[in-house]
Amino acid sequence: MEQAWSNPLMRDNLLVKEEQRNEEEKELETSKMEGLRFSGNCVKTLKGHNAGVFCLELLSIEELASGSFDGTIKIWNIKAGTCVNTLRGHTEYICCLKLLSTGELVSGSSDKTIKIWDIKVGTCVKTLKGHTQDVTSFELFPTGKLASASWDGKIRIWDLKTGACLKTLHGHPGGVHCLKVLPTGWLASGSLDKTVRIWEMTNGICIKTLRRDISSIFSLELLNKDEVVIGSTDKTIKIWEVKSGTYVKILSGHTDTVCCLQLLYTGELISGSWDNTIKIWDVKNGICVKTLQEHSGAVCGLQMLSNDGLASSLEDKTIKIWT
Repeated sequence: MEQAWSNPLMRDNLLVKEEQRNEEEKELETSKMEGLRFSGNCVKTLKGHNAGVFCLELLSIEELASGSFDGTIKIWNIKAGTCVNTLRGHTEYICCLKLLSTGELVSGSSDKTIKIWDIKVGTCVKTLKGHTQDVTSFELFPTGKLASASWDGKIRIWDLKTGACLKTLHGHPGGVHCLKVLPTGWLASGSLDKTVRIWEMTNGICIKTLRRDISSIFSLELLNKDEVVIGSTDKTIKIWEVKSGTYVKILSGHTDTVCCLQLLYTGELISGSWDNTIKIWDVKNGICVKTLQEHSGAVCGLQMLSNDGLASSLEDKTIKIWT
């Protein structure tokens, strides 16, 4: 090696080869990333529910759960596109699903109950009661506690081990449709009363209310540590800065209620609407970069998949898989 480096020509050749190798590695990594980019192609349609599919939850790389207006929860093998199990127990339609760190699945229903399921066995292991109307949304805290929202206007905090309701948050005069835990540990709630409220969880009190909206709030997503995305019945998507309590951007393009939101790993935002479309947004520039239109019914739910794909649940009883 000392002789090689003492020869200027050989030294230069080694440096050139090293630079070429580094450049090839960069190109390979870039090609991999480009291959992972979401292209918006529908590659599969899952069929099996007897009514509209309202919500989705990713269980693993291979499996997806869906909740339907037919009152059942189906477990799907994503790659095969087949239903591997059906969970029955709710007496009305399924509004929301959430996977627990234990591997169990939580479901909320218009029958006013919350059920915890052993997915492997396919049985309900616990039923939580307390809400007086439809259970519409879930959020998990880092502590393992579960927050549930309901059209009864209340948010309940649950100890899932004991099944006890630890706290009830009062304040919304209208039904609560969506929840989102913020990096601060606070909880954001969106309501049919046209407000978004921020809750401090230690004392369970509302510390901020956004009242500028003139429409019911149907979906919330965390854009970054400072901003929350709001989808509502006025057909727009609003970016809300939590600290100042002001809107910093409004995205327009949908022609009906924006009922579900998801954030891509690339930072792009995906929205689903009752106008039968999914839109992909460049939030920074405030523009829609792509519209997915292969739907014959309202888009009710969205779920990012482990392979950087997307699942959408539809009013037409199907689930579509996108890459």
